[in-house]
Amino acid sequence: MCGIICEICYSNYSVLEDNQLLQRIKNRGPNCIHRKEINLDDGIRVIFCGAVLWTQGPNFVSQPVENDCGIFLYNGDIFDESWDGNMNDTEVIVAKLTRANNIPKDIVTQLKSLKGPFSIIYYDKYNHNLYFTRDRIGRNSLLVHKNDTSLVFSNVLGRKYKCIEVPSTYIYVLNIKTNRLKSISWNDDFEIIDETDMGEWMTSVQQQQSLPDEEFTFNYDKRSDIFEKENLIDFMENVGKETGKCKISILRQLLTNVEIKNTVFKITHLLERSVKIRVQRQPKMCQKCLQIKKSTCNHCSVGILFSGGLDCTLLAFLADKYLPKDQSIDLINVAFENGTNTSYDVPDRLTGKQSLKELRKLCYSRQWIFREINVPRNKLQKYQSEIIADLVYPRQTILDESLGSALWFAAQGEDNHGTSPCRILLVGSGADELFGGYTRHRNAYKRHGWDGLNKELLLDWKRISFRNLARDNRVICDHGRQPRMPYLDEDLTQFLLQLKPWLKCFPNENLGVGIGDKLMLRLVALNYGLTGVATLPKRALQFGSRIANKKEKGSDISRSFLDS
Repeated sequence: MCGIICEICYSNYSVLEDNQLLQRIKNRGPNCIHRKEINLDDGIRVIFCGAVLWTQGPNFVSQPVENDCGIFLYNGDIFDESWDGNMNDTEVIVAKLTRANNIPKDIVTQLKSLKGPFSIIYYDKYNHNLYFTRDRIGRNSLLVHKNDTSLVFSNVLGRKYKCIEVPSTYIYVLNIKTNRLKSISWNDDFEIIDETDMGEWMTSVQQQQSLPDEEFTFNYDKRSDIFEKENLIDFMENVGKETGKCKISILRQLLTNVEIKNTVFKITHLLERSVKIRVQRQPKMCQKCLQIKKSTCNHCSVGILFSGGLDCTLLAFLADKYLPKDQSIDLINVAFENGTNTSYDVPDRLTGKQSLKELRKLCYSRQWIFREINVPRNKLQKYQSEIIADLVYPRQTILDESLGSALWFAAQGEDNHGTSPCRILLVGSGADELFGGYTRHRNAYKRHGWDGLNKELLLDWKRISFRNLARDNRVICDHGRQPRMPYLDEDLTQFLLQLKPWLKCFPNENLGVGIGDKLMLRLVALNYGLTGVATLPKRALQFGSRIANKKEKGSDISRSFLDS
């Protein structure tokens, strides 16, 4: 994951004189850093700076990349099986944009064709247009800060720079000469949704992003076909009533239905493809061997953020299928000191060890390294104040800081035996939103039935890009590691989003916790033989790692931001 920053300067001062900010950019891209400055009319300077973390192709490509058509900054990963895996994705994208020949519609068409997580800044020299966007799912971070002397686009900024997260809903085109901004739809047509002044746009986005999560709304069209194939609903309810209390027996009985079985097979196929390309499209070198330029490496190059739950254990099992057998895999498990209890045997630690036993039984030829990350309270408070709050920002709630802290320490990968050398981290983001893993999904079904559940699932999907994905990207990448999220693969999400709600989860009283929530994912795990993992209950990271203080309200603003 690279660090990119672009600044349009209207004076002699540049934010790149801020050494702390520049270090944040370097942390994201430890392999090399370069900058390029151009001077336009009217005293305007544009500075481009890119720090590279090499993850694709035979050699890394330094940034920014410049040619006669434009200047390109890129932070991302392309996971497109039609692309040559031996090519660096930065070079391929630059070639595509160059072929667009400075024609705005063609540039946008090339951006729409990209598949994978990314943030992109591209300056079209001929038209003086600055294109900036995140991928349509919003898996990477891109922030915008505006002051009296400059306009800044960056993956990370910090509390002293009032900023917004670039919404992933559109591709944006800013004309540097006129300061007019166009918002272009991700749909197939070159549809300009809005054209406004840059400052007005930022004010509007700031207002939207300041709203509490519960005030997020979207246009919902009630599905007219919601109750087609009611016989399947009846079958699933009857299985829960008649099979008894054995969760595994209920899951096995559900798999006797052809439609359920075919759905599970399709999800399995898409998830396997997603994991395969994400663990294989990389230099297959650990941090240390890459630094000393060794030709071969059998150390850990891929780690898993590992609570021992359903989502991450499935990812670990599938990573074993596609990584060389002589490479170890780090399972990174984080726990926090809580109150007077100095034990680190928190729920996620215990579940992690339990699931580790199952992985070792099924994947016995793999060397699994279980890294126990133990964080005392004083260390947590120190790094929250000095580093983590700046990475979480502009998210500011206690929940944001707690989750960001858990991910930051986990991604650091530092236990009593050393530090994980992995460069790629598999993360289970998106599984709960797509497969209905939250308590609110069960509550939505209780209150409003299947249509209420369908609306709640869609609501979670619509807000996932700004609720947590950009925040998580900023905190994980601070350690020079690349987060990859197999559940958020485009092909997998497209398939899941068109499914009826009961083919994702079935949260009624007959299929209780540990069965009905994330039902299809549990059936995938059962098919692989992960019988222990298949019925584990969902546990939120902040409670499983014991970072949360139950006396605090998660939606309140954290002291780290009130004091800044």
